[in-house]
Amino acid sequence: MKLIKTKEHNEFCKVVGANIRKMRTDKKLTQEEVAFALEVTWQQMQKYEYGKNCLSAWRLKQLADLFQVSTMDILEQDKT
Repeated sequence: MKLIKTKEHNEFCKVVGANIRKMRTDKKLTQEEVAFALEVTWQQMQKYEYGKNCLSAWRLKQLADLFQVSTMDILEQDKT
């Protein structure tokens, strides 16, 4: 079954991406460094940050562990 991307879905992905970017830059990490830790390409990391691709639950957990935050910190709308 294909996911139909609604406006709400797209906005949510953008919020999550902005949170990831802020947390990454706060830790002074590059996209390449985070991508290496997650075993994805830097292009995929860029897509996550711009909200083009949304995270799986597994990637969310990996990022939370890497940034030493809770998964909710990444998902919250008022983090940026």
